[in-house]
Amino acid sequence: MGIRLERLAHTLQEEISNLLREELDPNTYGWISITGVKLSKDLKDAVVFITVFPEHLEGKALEKLQKMSGYIRKHLAGRVRAKTVPKVRFEIDNLTKLVERGVIEPPKGGG
Repeated sequence: MGIRLERLAHTLQEEISNLLREELDPNTYGWISITGVKLSKDLKDAVVFITVFPEHLEGKALEKLQKMSGYIRKHLAGRVRAKTVPKVRFEIDNLTKLVERGVIEPPKGGG
């Protein structure tokens, strides 16, 4: 990922994290952590990887986030300096869960 993509992905991660912290009740949707953001090369789409604790609230949290995606994009448009604000899609980060459980080793060399 180029510097521009990395910088935008990091900014999106921070902004979405802050918004979710303000908007979503952890008693209803669990503790949602954004583990990464993957941008398409044309910057039109972003996949936001999340983990949810407790795990049994994953489905509820994911459904709520998908419903909020338009609202999140609108919020980002006012906060992020980019020609186009990407469409946001959320996915559960299963890789992080496998590493946490010791099923697989974390990647070596940071990527």
